[in-house]
Amino acid sequence: MGTPAFAVPTLEALHHKGHEILAVFAQPDRPAGRGRSIAFSPVKQKAMELGLPVLQPATLKDTNTDKHLSTLKPDALVVVAYGLFLPQNILDIPKHGAVNLHPSLLPKYRGAAPINHALLHGDKVTGITSILMNSRMDAGDIILQETVAINDDESAGQLEERLSGLGADLITRSLEVMKVGRSEFRKQDEALVTFAPKLSPEDGHIDWKRKSLEIQNQVRGLTPKPGAFTMFKEKRLEILEILLNTEYRIQNTEEVPGLVVSIDKNKGPVIRTSDGSLVLLKVKPQGKKEMSGQEFLRGYRLEAGEKLT
Repeated sequence: MGTPAFAVPTLEALHHKGHEILAVFAQPDRPAGRGRSIAFSPVKQKAMELGLPVLQPATLKDTNTDKHLSTLKPDALVVVAYGLFLPQNILDIPKHGAVNLHPSLLPKYRGAAPINHALLHGDKVTGITSILMNSRMDAGDIILQETVAINDDESAGQLEERLSGLGADLITRSLEVMKVGRSEFRKQDEALVTFAPKLSPEDGHIDWKRKSLEIQNQVRGLTPKPGAFTMFKEKRLEILEILLNTEYRIQNTEEVPGLVVSIDKNKGPVIRTSDGSLVLLKVKPQGKKEMSGQEFLRGYRLEAGEKLT
């Protein structure tokens, strides 16, 4: 059970390991792109390539899904970023239970956006956890867990791709543990629970009055989705990559945060923050394709003294 690209490596790993995949569940097809044409999810596409049957119920609460899954008599359900709630009657069907892959060191960052929140908070380490699912969100007993270092310049998209591959291996090992029994599982410490709720597009609006490192973490944590942005000449400017400018020292107190304080012709515009400055290395102007900071300078003839809001 999975839908986005994050779940594809796990599906591939299960197939390559020789597990009998009785069915692949993915969310229903939805319109995508400018043309709003119907698009298959990455998991559905991969399942079709592997010749696996695909089921796409809009909900798992209807009795037909319950009955059909019962007839398959699965040993286990593998759930990776599926996106639909699994009621208890579904969780009770498989012989060994349902295993879920979560990209954090549970009980830290339960919820929809653990990777984003780890970067937003400037964490140096994160991890992947497999749990035996219960009716509560991300609250099941821990089967296996692995710590992963976060690279200083890593974006949410890059970290997600890395964790998806590591997670696939963790899931295949977890299935072997589940065969043996549950004596090695450990309960989560509820006193240590933190949450990572889904982020909205407005969470990406940069406040240049914040500290440079906080803004850099915001850009890393929201790239590629939902995206970090600022406004330039009343149009949205998405910030894809940003660099701490350690050489800059605040001298003129009249310079306000968001001001273009200088131009680095080799890198991009230098923007004042509350405690220093940042260089825009990669941006995407509204209605345009992404470009380097240098290309942005040339194309928009940016000058010192202009302001981002």
